[in-house]
Amino acid sequence: MKRAAAVILAAMVTATMFAACASDKPAEQSTTAAEQSATEQATEKATEAPEEPYKETHTLYFKDGANGSGATATFFNSVSGKSESVVMKKIGEEKDGNVFTCEGNCAAYNMAYITCGGKETRKFAFNPCVNGWYQSEEDFLPYTQGTTTDYKPKVEEFKLSGYGHEKLIYVWKPDDYDASSEPYDTVYMLDGQITLYLDKYGQQLKGCPVADEQVKAMMASTGKKAILVAVDNVGTRDIEMIPKIGVSKDREMMEKMKSQMGSDEDFEFDSMDGDQFADFVANTLVPYIQQHYNVRTDARHTSIAGVSLSGMEAFYIAVEHPEVFGTCGAFSPSFWEFDDATWDKYAKGKKFDDNAAFLFLYTGPEQYDTDPHVTNMYNRLKGLGYPEDKLALHFNEEGLHDGTVWRCMFSEFLTAMVYHRIEPLQP
Repeated sequence: MKRAAAVILAAMVTATMFAACASDKPAEQSTTAAEQSATEQATEKATEAPEEPYKETHTLYFKDGANGSGATATFFNSVSGKSESVVMKKIGEEKDGNVFTCEGNCAAYNMAYITCGGKETRKFAFNPCVNGWYQSEEDFLPYTQGTTTDYKPKVEEFKLSGYGHEKLIYVWKPDDYDASSEPYDTVYMLDGQITLYLDKYGQQLKGCPVADEQVKAMMASTGKKAILVAVDNVGTRDIEMIPKIGVSKDREMMEKMKSQMGSDEDFEFDSMDGDQFADFVANTLVPYIQQHYNVRTDARHTSIAGVSLSGMEAFYIAVEHPEVFGTCGAFSPSFWEFDDATWDKYAKGKKFDDNAAFLFLYTGPEQYDTDPHVTNMYNRLKGLGYPEDKLALHFNEEGLHDGTVWRCMFSEFLTAMVYHRIEPLQP
């Protein structure tokens, strides 16, 4: 029953995110970039940038749509519980709200919330990649101070064929994107139909992580440049997001249902394509983007992230292809799809060395999210010698399996991407 409930919950979450969370051009595919060796690609475009120093003091902005007269930011450490409240300074009155600012210590604190007009905002990750948050009448949204915010991004849209499927790809570029400048980092997002507000499939802004606006805020705060590439997984999500590493609990349940019903009908879980999808992303999509856009081609400047099922698949892709992806953000990954014995066998078959990707794992409590499976994975990897400086876990005791929560935590993944460290989650 617990497995069945978990499957139903996952389906409900996906449906909720669709209800709540430019022109179409066919892509010219080329095998040239896919066949290039990593050395050739690096020689062509990528040069290793020095590691970014982790900022301790960071400026936070807050815009209140209700035009409150004062605001207080409370910073806290999710590991130790230590906290500090700082009165924010009012710096402006704009047509969509009053603006406040203050500084916080992001080496000591990794979370925050703001009190304004007697109300507390949602709790959000605080780090050098955050710029500002906007409390509108409808929602709590990331924003970048001093810029115009449009939560429906302008994206380039095209289709790319691979492993018998034609995948819809969205590419977001900053307004000042320069094809001849120093190359950009690349952020790959699975479940692009969820993580970007595209106003498709009945999607709403509420519940959407608005990943593009978060990348924009990261660039303003750190000076780093990046583009975002999102894969639309509508229609094939439940098979593309489950790798063939064993018998998934979904498939196991479906087989029992088939037996009980006396049915020989094929279920979609009988043909999991997560391994083929991983190869498509690493060996078709990434080379295409590197050939057609001004981006760095080394793993250090190439990252991938996903939520729920796609969080598990992003984890799988990063573990399978550390030569391509240097950072992974797995938000509430559905590790429950496989039992501990299957994950143990899979992980023990891998070699984890200094070339391993930085893995950022996020989850909430069992009754509301995907723990203890995520904490178990973190401990499993540590026990197998995964480099501790490339492994971070954020367990949010108030977390939910929900896009609004992932939105508030997304900047921690970007922090891992920029700094390869997340204070104070790592010892």
